[in-house]
Amino acid sequence: MSEDYRSMWQLLGLNLEAHDALLNVLGKAYQEIFLAQKDRPQGMAYFDFVMSEVHGLRIKELLDEKAAGRKIIGTYCVFVPEEIVLAANATLVGLCSGADFAMEEVEKCLPRNTCALIKSSFGFKLGKVCPYLESADMIVGENTCDGKKKAYESLKGLVENLYVMDLPQVKSEQGRALLKAEYQRFRAALEDLSGVAVTAASLKAGSAGTFGDARRDGAICPAARASVSRASATASSPSSSALPRTPGSRAQISRSMRAIEASRSATSRMVAT
Repeated sequence: MSEDYRSMWQLLGLNLEAHDALLNVLGKAYQEIFLAQKDRPQGMAYFDFVMSEVHGLRIKELLDEKAAGRKIIGTYCVFVPEEIVLAANATLVGLCSGADFAMEEVEKCLPRNTCALIKSSFGFKLGKVCPYLESADMIVGENTCDGKKKAYESLKGLVENLYVMDLPQVKSEQGRALLKAEYQRFRAALEDLSGVAVTAASLKAGSAGTFGDARRDGAICPAARASVSRASATASSPSSSALPRTPGSRAQISRSMRAIEASRSATSRMVAT
């Protein structure tokens, strides 16, 4: 990392010893799996920098946003619509899971046979090693399975502001009506939290921002991008233009992006009506 963020982590209430252990494991794994790749493209320097600052500069950005009055919404699943969050002038972040942590403490709250993903999300909270979770003004859970439905009953006692979103289990008119009602309920909760009214215009801007600004600018601030540019200028890795191209891959990506954007537009229309 470019700076020492320990005082920031301490203010967030992280367990510094446990957090150091987590970062050491993740840093070593990233080095051995990715940075050690032969002929790693120079164009990956920005991504490598972002990953190196994922618990540092990115958290500082979120705390700066909070200080400016913007709300941070933490979510566990992509079913939570980001464009509604952006329309309420808030920022959506994904929360940590995917690794075993503090399992002994987790199994005091949940049955041992609970799925590993749910136990992992609890472990990051109980182990106090996720700065995204500790930065969030609202934690959004979604009822995608029976395990999560039951787990959120326990998580509610561990976080200050848990919001649970119900989701349809089948494709039907009734399911569509449920999803629309849940989007409207989520919109109202965000408006209460942020004090910002969600309108058709702000939804349209939020939909554009989800894949427009993020795709164009990335998540890291201009100062960080300047740092990456300086690092890239001295890198010895070959240019990404020298890599072999996969026929049709650009067209496939374009089709996928159009499909995703069409889905998000449908979500915006559902909320706006």
